[in-house]
Amino acid sequence: MKDTKKKNEVVETEATGVEAAEEKAEKKSKKSAAGTVVKPKHERKPLNKRKLRHGSFATAMTVLFVAAVVLVNIVTTMLFDRFPITIDLTSDSIYSISDETIEYIEGIDVAVSITVMATEDEYRSISDYAVQCSELLDKYTQYNPLIVVSYKDLNSNPDFVANYSQSLETGDIIVELADGDHTRVKIVSLTDIIEVAEDYESYLSSYADYYGSLYTHEMFDTYGLITGSIAEQALTSAIMAVTDANPVTVATLTYPGANESDVSGLTDLLDKNGYILTEINIQTEDIPDDVDLVIIPAPKIDYTTDEISKIETWLYNNGQLEKDLIYVASVEQAETPNLDALLYKYGLTVEYKVIYETSTSYYANYQNYTFQTIVSEDYSDDIANPYLSLYVPNSRAISTRFDDGDGYYTCQILVQTSENAVLKDMYDTSDDWTTDDATERGSFYSVAMGVYKVLNQDTHISGYTHVIAVGSDQMLLSTLMSSSQFNNGDFFISLINEITEKTEGITITSKTISSSGVVVSESVQNGLNIAFAGVIPVITAIIGIVVWARRRHR
Repeated sequence: MKDTKKKNEVVETEATGVEAAEEKAEKKSKKSAAGTVVKPKHERKPLNKRKLRHGSFATAMTVLFVAAVVLVNIVTTMLFDRFPITIDLTSDSIYSISDETIEYIEGIDVAVSITVMATEDEYRSISDYAVQCSELLDKYTQYNPLIVVSYKDLNSNPDFVANYSQSLETGDIIVELADGDHTRVKIVSLTDIIEVAEDYESYLSSYADYYGSLYTHEMFDTYGLITGSIAEQALTSAIMAVTDANPVTVATLTYPGANESDVSGLTDLLDKNGYILTEINIQTEDIPDDVDLVIIPAPKIDYTTDEISKIETWLYNNGQLEKDLIYVASVEQAETPNLDALLYKYGLTVEYKVIYETSTSYYANYQNYTFQTIVSEDYSDDIANPYLSLYVPNSRAISTRFDDGDGYYTCQILVQTSENAVLKDMYDTSDDWTTDDATERGSFYSVAMGVYKVLNQDTHISGYTHVIAVGSDQMLLSTLMSSSQFNNGDFFISLINEITEKTEGITITSKTISSSGVVVSESVQNGLNIAFAGVIPVITAIIGIVVWARRRHR
């Protein structure tokens, strides 16, 4: 009974479940019939050709834009490295070079090697003047690809340093012909590229000799003693010296115990204008044939006849002449009859008398510190302002015995006093002497030249020997030779350029660097180049691809 009842309950339950399932299916069927549509698994949309055309155009433009950015960056970088198209916005154009230098650099037709003895970052970190010098070197390479500049660490390149007889230090710039010979070499040190006040010039030289150029440069820079940059003058002069096909060699004669006068003002000027300088002990050496000009710097004792004979033989040059001599006199000299006889042969006499001026317009502080004028216009090609006076302290008078005619021997007056000058005996030590006591009055000469001319019978070309007498050793002091107030420096370089037939020098004004501005090292420059030539274009390309992809899937 109980079993029958349970079976009936199970049957009823199953019937109820079936009915429920049938009822659910019927409701679902009705809902579908009422408008609910079952979505298919995937349905391909028709191709929109207009949208595809616009998307392809946008993609192409993006690719072209990215390519143009990359190309412009690469070409711009190459152009700025190769050609001088940068713009110097500094007030004194400290990173630009003069038109004279550009003209000379562009005309160089031999390969020149310039090596800076430091890494570029190390060199540029020394001072703002070193930065400017480095920038100028870049300019030289841009104006002439035959000039190649490299940077080498001094301590890491002992084999390279061993090629040179000169003593090198960090910061030195080696300028030479790129022939591997290492014979035509000029060294530009860190003290050569700066200018200091006249009061500190002697300290600059002595400190550089004792402490080295690097330390001296940094010390003068730290204490604000540098007044300007002469890097362009120093670099251009060095390049002129090594590229001149026919360089002019100047020898200063030395004599043991002669206590010669300091003529470094003249020799430094010649060095800066591309002359090759040397010294010769006239007591023990002969004058080589390749020397073109000799300077006798006011020896306090006389030369012997043997030494005079050496000079005469060199001047005669086997009848070819074409040799020149500058004799510098001083009021401190004793009598020098042998040297006097040499000068007399060429029509010159350096008197044992000192020039004084009586008019206050023609002297400064002392009456024997005179202002004098240039007489001859034949030797003024390189003089910017021929109307400036020469400052001539303590000068001995020079007299001539030949006219400026057309004979074998002639004389020319080069520098003279006013008409109100007087002479005093050089050995008169009386304290009460005044210009009123003078017996010789008028216009006198401080610089004169004797010329010997011979016609070559084979070539029918005249050869010349020039002998110049300078009455004042003090007019050749560095302070006067470099002063823009007087014509001492310009006069002598113009005169010597003319008689030696050397290409005229280049006069370049120093530049003042007032502030450092933005100093960019080599590593930073490389980083900027990578950023603008690589990173930025890549980022631009990525952005373009992302934009294209997003538009494509809209």
